[in-house]
Amino acid sequence: MKIHILSDEMASRIAAGEVVERPASVVKELIENSLDAGATEISISIEKSGTALIRVADNGEGMGPEDLALAVERHATSKLSNEEDLFRVATLGFRGEALPSIGSVSRMEIVSRLPLSETGYRLRIEGGKKAAPSVTGSPMGTSVEIKDIFFNTPARRKFLKSPATELSHICDVFNRVALAYPKVHFRLSHDGRIIADHAAVNQGTDRLHQVFGREMAKDLIPFSWVRGELSASGYLSSVPTSFPNSRYLITFVNRRFVRDKVLTHAVLQGYETLLMKGQYPAVVLFLEIPFGEVDVNVHPAKYEVKFRRQSMVHETVAEAIRQKLKQEAKESSRKILPSASGLFTGVMEAQLPYANRAMEQEKSHLRPDAFPISSGQAESIHDGFFSSLYILGQILGCYLVCSSPHGLALIDQHAAHERVFFEKFRRQLNTGDIQKQRLLIPQTIELTAGELLLLEQKLPALERFGFLLEPFGPDSYAITAVPALLPEGDCRPIVRQMVAELAEVENSEKLRQHLEERLATMACHSVIRANRKLEMSEMRELLRELDQIEFATQCPHGRPVLVEFSQDDLEKMFKRVV
Repeated sequence: MKIHILSDEMASRIAAGEVVERPASVVKELIENSLDAGATEISISIEKSGTALIRVADNGEGMGPEDLALAVERHATSKLSNEEDLFRVATLGFRGEALPSIGSVSRMEIVSRLPLSETGYRLRIEGGKKAAPSVTGSPMGTSVEIKDIFFNTPARRKFLKSPATELSHICDVFNRVALAYPKVHFRLSHDGRIIADHAAVNQGTDRLHQVFGREMAKDLIPFSWVRGELSASGYLSSVPTSFPNSRYLITFVNRRFVRDKVLTHAVLQGYETLLMKGQYPAVVLFLEIPFGEVDVNVHPAKYEVKFRRQSMVHETVAEAIRQKLKQEAKESSRKILPSASGLFTGVMEAQLPYANRAMEQEKSHLRPDAFPISSGQAESIHDGFFSSLYILGQILGCYLVCSSPHGLALIDQHAAHERVFFEKFRRQLNTGDIQKQRLLIPQTIELTAGELLLLEQKLPALERFGFLLEPFGPDSYAITAVPALLPEGDCRPIVRQMVAELAEVENSEKLRQHLEERLATMACHSVIRANRKLEMSEMRELLRELDQIEFATQCPHGRPVLVEFSQDDLEKMFKRVV
């Protein structure tokens, strides 16, 4: 016979391969069991990055000898009572495979005591073979000790990474769980040295400081959004803070850490056009959802989930992020550039009081001769941050140099115009009223056979953006109207580019997700380029328009519009202060 039944030992090892990927997987499963047992204190001890020893001790409810013997059997669990519980899982673990799987590839010892019991019980398992529970003294709660992980599966042990990498994965698991349970005291030690000790706290912000450190945590702002039975809350980084990978994008569903593509996409969608391509924000997201609306039984290690109403979850998370960033943009319209580093031990000058007397002192000796400034500039200053800047001039054909109440401000004129035009386009698109400008002389665009078929499919989408095209011969179209916001010139390149970009859009749902990316393309083609001299009236108008839009500090592609140097920054650069 070609088909035969695997031995129990072999089946257990295969199951262990799904659950126990590395030492960090063991730490995760054991901590989750401790939390489900109601523990308020959890201590994790590691030796040799988890390959020699993993010990997780808690003060949870503990187990008696009968439960202890059953806990290491396959498909045994205390977390499901009936079939209905499978569709509204309210615990962190329920598969009943973690302990037997871990025990099949290690030397495991479990010691547990019930709160009202005078003695505890010990159970030992080696390579899946267990002994009977024996009486022992122990504190209340449960302690699980794992030694020599993968001792009987050398192939799996060979694929482990360096000790530093494996320890890093353990620390990541530890920190993520600590973020979700701030009222639990977590302690982690490695080779006898305590590397993290997070005391229980009442506020989530205090746990952020414990996990990320004060320097990073102070830049994370809280947010909260409720939509029906869904609740999205947590902490996020304001722009332009970003990172080259998604390491700090951490998502939880009912306090269970997950790696979910829907949630990740929703978070990035919430940041819209505020991040440069390839950059990620720092976000700690807690999604609270009815247990019956999410299936957590889709991944052996429970890292993935499936939502019943995926689109609603996506919209709720994206809107929560978007609204908080809009609020933050209104409260603070500038980002101070980090100060120049370096110490100076020479003679220091005493600081003098500074006032931005734009209409007095600066008018006489800071203004470039090439840009005569009339008294109209003084009259144009009002409460808006950008409008209150005093324009000193333009340099390198690209940057506006301004004096602000805080010091010196530089503005990228191209990035600024991009954001202004983008917001105008978006406003018109949202109202379904992009203004069109008929061309006196239509512009003809010749296309290949593939491009022609693609264009025919995307004509309704192009019309939504303000472009009207009509057939003109067998292999070309005539552009008869364009968005009124576009400057005069050849519109064929932008139409060709937008057709290529829209080729990836399969349906109207995806089209809505891609609209703003296409608007950014249009804005980029619409605005003032670098190396163009601006008149003073144009500079003032640009600053005025920046005050009237949201997210004025970033262009639609995430580049900064404004860089500001405070008085302290300038004095440190010139070594006037330490």
